[in-house]
Amino acid sequence: MSKISILPDLLINKIAAGEVIERPASVVRELVDNAIDAGATDIEVEVLHGGKKLIKVSDNGCGMDREDAVMCFERHATSKIKTEEELFDISTLGFRGEALPAIASVSKITLSTSPADADCGTKVEIGAAHKKEISDAPPVRGTMIEVRDIFYNTPARRKFLKTNPTELTHIIDTVVQKAFAYPGIAFRLLHNNSEVLNAASASDIKERFGQLYGDEMAGEFINVKKESKAITVNGFTSSPDFTRAARSHQLIFINRRPVKNTTVNHAVYNAYDNQIPGGRHPAYFLFIDIDPRSVDVNVHPAKREVKFERPDEIHRFVRAAVYEALNPGHVIDVTAPSVFQRSGFQRSTGYQNIQRDYPAVSEPVSGILNSNSQTDIFTSGITPDVPSFFHIGESFIATATNDGLLIIDQHAAHERIMYEKFLKKTAIESEPLFLPLRIELPVKEYSIIIKHRDILRGLGMDVEEFGGNNVIIRSIPRTLNKADARGLLLNVAEGILEEETSGISRDITEESLLKNIAARIACHKSVRGSEQLSNEELSRMMSDLDKADEPDRCPHGRPTRIYLSLDDLKKMFKRK
Repeated sequence: MSKISILPDLLINKIAAGEVIERPASVVRELVDNAIDAGATDIEVEVLHGGKKLIKVSDNGCGMDREDAVMCFERHATSKIKTEEELFDISTLGFRGEALPAIASVSKITLSTSPADADCGTKVEIGAAHKKEISDAPPVRGTMIEVRDIFYNTPARRKFLKTNPTELTHIIDTVVQKAFAYPGIAFRLLHNNSEVLNAASASDIKERFGQLYGDEMAGEFINVKKESKAITVNGFTSSPDFTRAARSHQLIFINRRPVKNTTVNHAVYNAYDNQIPGGRHPAYFLFIDIDPRSVDVNVHPAKREVKFERPDEIHRFVRAAVYEALNPGHVIDVTAPSVFQRSGFQRSTGYQNIQRDYPAVSEPVSGILNSNSQTDIFTSGITPDVPSFFHIGESFIATATNDGLLIIDQHAAHERIMYEKFLKKTAIESEPLFLPLRIELPVKEYSIIIKHRDILRGLGMDVEEFGGNNVIIRSIPRTLNKADARGLLLNVAEGILEEETSGISRDITEESLLKNIAARIACHKSVRGSEQLSNEELSRMMSDLDKADEPDRCPHGRPTRIYLSLDDLKKMFKRK
């Protein structure tokens, strides 16, 4: 008896669903892509319970007649390509034939559609038994697709979905990306009957940027524009003063398709060399238009990644485009092979290493503390009077002790102090603002902040909804009275999102969120490395650090202080 057999269609579709449909946001992406390709100028997305219960996408596109409405659920059925040559010259979005049958295999789906001027529309329903029911529908131009109970018949897949707010966050990301790529289309997103996003048709991506991220944030970005016969790079990149602690707000569009691409990402970071400090990240929204035949969009099942035919040329061109935006008046000739070396570009990201003529130290430096049991080295070593501190570079402070040398990272030390004060709520003396602050936030960050405002209130920040992705801050902790409130909220939102999307468990505890938020607030408030503190201020900081529960590392795990004993110094100078 043969061991090889052809799988049944239902199982084949479920396998395809595993490649294409990862979560509710994947369904939204596929359906919105189809709506765009259908020529829609108005797209509405409605979801319930993070898309787990319902995903409904309505558009005013060209619609389908009955034959096409039935055929679109067959595997590999598409109106986007006809020949093998067209497979390598794709200019549409939802060309994959697996999407609709794959969605139908793991959900209950209803499609209602009719072309323009039709006397009657078509309704196709595929329920739990996977049987198609075809009937007449009102002749409303366009298409509406309802997807209910995603993964209802694949419980193993359903249990890996995250919480409703987390799944909603991914849906917001998807809709925002599509809205950004197609400013001429109006987009509306509703969740549990509440409007999350309403972006009217915009004249260009600059107007759409303001709609999606707010005019205040748009003001922090610089226009990027560079063209050649083969490539066009257009979009926005953040000024060196507006950097993020995480790699958020980094979007790349290749022929208006949102993708991830290491070549482009590396090129952008190269353009920022020597302009942003280590550990900080630029934000950017770049649109790259290129001949579709020179880019492969089929390297990832969900089309999230692409492969360039000539990646080095793309790298040089994008790097030049961003560099010229950051340095007005400089024009880079990308045809010159060594132009970036002459302009100071390096292949690494971050600061360039500067070689000194100092002899190398072969022995490792000891004294990085990992436990509180060693804290007495610090408290017994500092002289009773106010010690004398001196600065080393922009980040470090040093002071002599009775038996060695103490080196402090003042930002990391202050982070630890503030972090524990916020956790213990000893730094929370809420202060009402004389004039409440109105702050406009991007759609995703706005929804996260509103969802977790009770935790923020417990930390002394009173945040209220104001409509249109605006919040009102009525009070803040006294210790934050000079902080950048908008930047603080963005950092807090990033921390919450990181906690919700990277955790192994689907249930995020309030305690874990509180720790993440406290760490973000502490980092935002802590003194910068370049700030010059007086001896008295530094002495007070060290005293506060000694009182901390975990004084030797900041909330992110970096050392706050390093002790070099006399023995360590003797070994380093070959005296022992």
